[in-house]
Order: sequence, then C-alpha cells, then structure tokens
Amino acid sequence: MKYIPWIIIFILILGGYYFYKNNYLPLHRTNERLEEEIQMWEETVKGEKGIRGDYERLPVEKLFENDKLTPYGEIEIMRRFDRHYKGIEIYISAPNALARLAEVLRFLNEQKLDYATMNLTGVVDSIERFGYKYIK
Repeated sequence: MKYIPWIIIFILILGGYYFYKNNYLPLHRTNERLEEEIQMWEETVKGEKGIRGDYERLPVEKLFENDKLTPYGEIEIMRRFDRHYKGIEIYISAPNALARLAEVLRFLNEQKLDYATMNLTGVVDSIERFGYKYIK
C-alpha cells in the first residue's frame, strides 16, 4: 500500500515523457521548419515586390476592444502608417479577423489614408497578431 503513490507518480512521469516525445516534439520541429520556410519565402518575395524588410507588430490587446479600434489603436495607426510609401500590407489574425480588418479599413477611409496599393490579409488563428509591412 505504501508504494502505490510512487507507482502512480512513476506512471504519470512516463505518460508525460511519452506525450512530450511523441506529441510535442514532432509539432515543435514541424513548426520550426515552417517558420524557416516562411522566412525564406518572405525574403524571396521581398526581392521581387520591393517590400521593405522590417515587419512591425502592434500590441493587439490595446488596439481592439470588441473588434473595434480603441483610441490608442487609432493613434498608433496614424502615427505609424506613413503616406510616403507606395503601399502597405496589413496582417491581422484573430478569431474575428475579418471584422477587425473591416474596422481598420473604415478608419483608414475616414482618415483619408490612401495608398497606391494596400494588401490586407486576415488570418483566422488562435494567436492574435496585428502587423504591417511597407511597400516601397
């Protein structure tokens, strides 16, 4: 009877190791390979399209409230989105990415921030992101 807790702990440790080795590590390796491939494709596309190299991220929790731009978000967009670039690519990923894209478009239209080309990409994802790249 006194060895049962030790046996249970040993079984839980073995189960955790099995999960780590067979579930977590393959996903982690695949994720790293995909990130490297995405970076390689971004470098390739950057050379073809003339995209400026830096990708900026804005803090999502301050930008949106109920999928509407907050005053902080509006100020950040006005401060960061510069008209002297030919275009801008905006990336939004969240459960309600399309609603947030529509809100950003509405705001840009109200402020008369017009770009020669604007590519908006919405990604439905569990991780919330808001980022942009400028096109020369």
